[in-house]
Amino acid sequence: MVYLIKTLLVLFLIAWLGFGAWLIFKYATLFGPHPDDPAESAGARSFGVAHVIAVWTGFFVLAFYFLFFK
Repeated sequence: MVYLIKTLLVLFLIAWLGFGAWLIFKYATLFGPHPDDPAESAGARSFGVAHVIAVWTGFFVLAFYFLFFK
Protein backbone atom coordinates (compact mmCIF):
# COMPACT_ATOMS: atom_id res chain seq x y z
CA MET A 1 0.00 0.00 0.00
CA VAL A 2 2.86 2.37 0.80
CA TYR A 3 4.42 1.76 -2.59
CA LEU A 4 1.15 2.55 -4.32
CA ILE A 5 0.82 5.85 -2.48
CA LYS A 6 4.45 6.79 -3.18
CA THR A 7 4.01 5.89 -6.85
CA LEU A 8 0.92 8.07 -7.04
CA LEU A 9 2.81 10.90 -5.36
CA VAL A 10 5.62 10.61 -7.92
CA LEU A 11 3.08 10.71 -10.75
CA PHE A 12 1.42 13.70 -9.12
CA LEU A 13 4.74 15.53 -8.82
CA ILE A 14 5.53 14.87 -12.48
CA ALA A 15 2.11 16.13 -13.54
CA TRP A 16 2.39 19.11 -11.17
CA LEU A 17 5.76 20.06 -12.66
CA GLY A 18 4.19 19.83 -16.10
CA PHE A 19 1.36 22.07 -14.96
CA GLY A 20 3.89 24.57 -13.59
CA ALA A 21 5.76 24.54 -16.91
CA TRP A 22 2.48 25.15 -18.72
CA LEU A 23 1.75 28.10 -16.43
CA ILE A 24 5.16 29.58 -17.25
CA PHE A 25 4.66 28.96 -20.97
CA LYS A 26 1.24 30.67 -20.92
CA TYR A 27 2.32 33.39 -18.48
CA ALA A 28 1.48 36.40 -20.68
CA THR A 29 -1.93 35.04 -21.60
CA LEU A 30 -2.89 33.98 -18.10
CA PHE A 31 -1.38 36.78 -16.03
CA GLY A 32 -0.96 39.65 -18.47
CA PRO A 33 -3.22 42.69 -18.70
CA HIS A 34 -6.81 41.83 -19.47
CA PRO A 35 -7.87 43.44 -22.78
CA ASP A 36 -11.50 43.86 -21.71
CA ASP A 37 -10.70 45.44 -18.33
CA PRO A 38 -8.13 48.23 -18.74
CA ALA A 39 -8.93 49.48 -15.21
CA GLU A 40 -7.46 46.34 -13.64
CA SER A 41 -4.46 47.41 -11.61
CA ALA A 42 -1.00 45.95 -11.76
CA GLY A 43 -1.34 45.21 -8.04
CA ALA A 44 -4.37 43.03 -8.66
CA ARG A 45 -2.46 41.08 -11.30
CA SER A 46 0.60 40.66 -9.08
CA PHE A 47 -1.60 39.44 -6.23
CA GLY A 48 -3.08 36.83 -8.57
CA VAL A 49 0.37 35.70 -9.66
CA ALA A 50 1.60 35.53 -6.04
CA HIS A 51 -1.45 33.48 -5.08
CA VAL A 52 -0.93 31.00 -7.91
CA ILE A 53 2.77 30.63 -7.06
CA ALA A 54 1.98 30.12 -3.36
CA VAL A 55 -0.62 27.44 -4.06
CA TRP A 56 1.58 25.68 -6.63
CA THR A 57 4.59 25.69 -4.30
CA GLY A 58 2.51 24.59 -1.32
CA PHE A 59 1.11 21.55 -3.08
CA PHE A 60 4.55 20.65 -4.41
CA VAL A 61 6.18 20.87 -0.97
CA LEU A 62 3.36 18.93 0.67
CA ALA A 63 3.63 16.08 -1.85
CA PHE A 64 7.43 16.12 -1.54
CA TYR A 65 7.13 15.93 2.26
CA PHE A 66 4.82 12.92 2.18
CA LEU A 67 6.97 11.22 -0.45
CA PHE A 68 10.25 11.42 1.45
CA PHE A 69 9.50 12.08 5.12
CA LYS A 70 6.44 9.96 5.95
